[in-house]
Amino acid sequence: MPSLMHCESQRLAQNLLRGAFLELYLTPKPGLVDLADSGSHKDLSVSRMEESLTIISGYLTEMERSLDAGEDLEDQITLGIATEHAVMQQVGTNCHRGFIFLSGLLLSASRLAPGRDERALSGAVASLALQLFARTSDHKSNGSRARKLYQVGGIKAEALRGLPSLFNEALPAYRAEIAAEGNRGSATFAMLARLMQTVEDTTALHRCGTVGLARLREDGRMLERLIAERDDFMTFLTNLNRRYMQMNLTMGGVADLLALAFAWLSHTGELDLATRGDSKVHTTPIWPTPCTATF
Repeated sequence: MPSLMHCESQRLAQNLLRGAFLELYLTPKPGLVDLADSGSHKDLSVSRMEESLTIISGYLTEMERSLDAGEDLEDQITLGIATEHAVMQQVGTNCHRGFIFLSGLLLSASRLAPGRDERALSGAVASLALQLFARTSDHKSNGSRARKLYQVGGIKAEALRGLPSLFNEALPAYRAEIAAEGNRGSATFAMLARLMQTVEDTTALHRCGTVGLARLREDGRMLERLIAERDDFMTFLTNLNRRYMQMNLTMGGVADLLALAFAWLSHTGELDLATRGDSKVHTTPIWPTPCTATF
């Protein structure tokens, strides 16, 4: 019989994948691939992103196996690098590179902080990230070049601080909007608004420099205000997407953390609980995963 820890980890792996699909299908998202268009990514489409996530499904399964077997961190790093290469080879772009890193980090950290204590999990993420960055280098990536050029922490600082954009920004924004009698639709975009204001998005910096990042911040504040005032934020986002496409602006870091937020809220059950009768965003689990644990 599988252990309780194994079952919890297995469910988290499945919810991480679900979160990535939910982020992909959320529409509209300025500058990002969604069900309406490919945003500022002329080389991408929903089908290509789905192909990438199929590869990531196998990665998360292998990560689970590696963690169950008690393998070393080096083995998990190797799995992540192999997955990046597989996505590049099969899809032609590293469209989920940040998510591969963040999902593997969160899944591994969950083994160090069993249960759903978010403070403990954040601490485990920070501890694990410190070990990971001591063993790896990504000096050839666009993100690392942007971090160096613009003197920002980006995804590296986010991980070393225990994912504050997830635990201190996105999740509280979702919960506050639900408590204010919003629905999952408005609560989801409340998360997007907070992440646009707080994430040091190196894809935005790489594409448009500090002007691009400042634009994300400003638009995130406006989106948050429109949601709070129950104004037409959907039209705002649709119009914003056209502007971002003209600027070639996108926000990959925001998207990765939004996927993590979807995943964690799925894992805690809050996502489905909040959406009974709300059809704004797809809520059906992608695949049921029963697991019987020994206590």
